[in-house]
Amino acid sequence: MSTQTTRRALLGGAGLAAAVAIVPAVAAVSAPTGSAAFRAALDASDAAARRFNTLPVNLETDDEAAHSREMDAMIAASRVADRATPTTWAEFVRLFDHQCDGGLSALDDDNAERLLAHAKRLLSEGARA
Repeated sequence: MSTQTTRRALLGGAGLAAAVAIVPAVAAVSAPTGSAAFRAALDASDAAARRFNTLPVNLETDDEAAHSREMDAMIAASRVADRATPTTWAEFVRLFDHQCDGGLSALDDDNAERLLAHAKRLLSEGARA
């Protein structure tokens, strides 16, 4: 990864983090709103991750094909969730958390660009919490 790409990712992530900093307070007081499609995509990703994390620890060595199928299913569900379109700030925060794996990983360039586009769209629409 080039230094320029790394700087852009860091600066883009920092700018996005600053934009998101005000959203949790608003989202915390909101009722569950938004689109059913968004919730379904994120819920399916969460369920796939939970399923994968409850697999036997030795599955990879005991049944490599089953392990690969489970991993592929989890990754596919996560990719669908990555492309979900938030319709409220609460959904935006949930998508941000999903894409950062609860703060355990960094955003890739594609997800950072999508999140920034979602934030701009939600701001321009005057989206509710």
